[in-house]
Amino acid sequence: MNKKYKLFILLTVLIILIIVLRQILSFNSITYSLNIDNNKINIKETYKNSYYIELTFNKKVYPFRIYKNLNKRKIIKDVFIYKDDSVECVLPIIDNSLYTDMMCFKDGILYDYNSIKGEFSNLDKYVETVDLYNSNNFNNTILDTKTVGTVKYNTFDNFDKITAITTYNGLLINGESIKLFEKDIYNNKLNAFINGYYITADYESNFTFKYFYIVNLNTKEIKKLESKIDISYDSYIEGIVDDKLYIYDKDNENQYEIDIENNKIKLISSDKYIKYYNNNKWEKMNKTKANNEIYFNYETLDNYFTDYDLVKESDEYYYLFKKDGISYKLYRVDKNNINVYKYLLEVPTTDIKFSDNYLYYIYKNKLYYYSDCTGIKTILENSELEFNDTIKYYID
Repeated sequence: MNKKYKLFILLTVLIILIIVLRQILSFNSITYSLNIDNNKINIKETYKNSYYIELTFNKKVYPFRIYKNLNKRKIIKDVFIYKDDSVECVLPIIDNSLYTDMMCFKDGILYDYNSIKGEFSNLDKYVETVDLYNSNNFNNTILDTKTVGTVKYNTFDNFDKITAITTYNGLLINGESIKLFEKDIYNNKLNAFINGYYITADYESNFTFKYFYIVNLNTKEIKKLESKIDISYDSYIEGIVDDKLYIYDKDNENQYEIDIENNKIKLISSDKYIKYYNNNKWEKMNKTKANNEIYFNYETLDNYFTDYDLVKESDEYYYLFKKDGISYKLYRVDKNNINVYKYLLEVPTTDIKFSDNYLYYIYKNKLYYYSDCTGIKTILENSELEFNDTIKYYID
């Protein structure tokens, strides 16, 4: 074996070891500190699909996440600090950029600065001195619009997600019309968005149907899925488990499992019972009870958050709803630190969708999103949203 070949083998092994070591380290927490104007800030940083970061200053912990791989560790290089008798705030700087709003503790609750803007005049004056920070970026300012039928899309910087919304004869994907029916369907209840796909029953038959349309939201490809048994329109969607759709046909007392990704449908009910998903486990349910439209129960939370009216969860967060008149105050708790409660915003409904640091909701005729980096923005307007609750949307 010559020297060049030995050197090649050695370099290859070293490169593999470096890659493996970086992967191992990327999943571990690291701690470091910064000294800002004689104020010590301790930082805990973990990366696993997203950065989870805790800044500790003056015995208060500020947790936040960044859903972007910056391919490095110790990403916090500077922190702006504000403190008085009423409020205490930090603003982390990463690569000379902002990845979150300024975070402020008030009365033991964490807030985005823009949700308390105007309450503390000295804080407002301080924020104006931070060159990197522009509170106008958190305003609901629309750059441009595009109208398709009854839907008006708004354009924002740094929002490039797939946005799909159902129409009476199909759906719109980022403003492009996908026609599925020749006639308008005003009460489509047998449809759903699942992990990048849209599925709907074929509504162009009379009393029963045998086909589902499946649309790939990325490629816009349309497929037909055929059932061997006629399905009544008097059916309902029980729920979604592991990206599979479950439908119960009340007229024929049949339960179906639909695997959209593999384009399969199968009858799964027995003579007397159907499958029912309850608190992370499958149970049997009598068909007579299922005829009353019993939906799957996904509530798996314990009684830890007893002061709130409703608790929902995503992979990383708990979302806590507190009734306040006709609306709800919405709080968020990171699963890595359930002792810090962050107030997000006031919402008119508990029908909220979550994805990473984004949340989405409908109010009257508008679809909104919120994130830590942007505040509240209007994605689109549709006059039908206010009057037809069967219209559905998907954002990814």
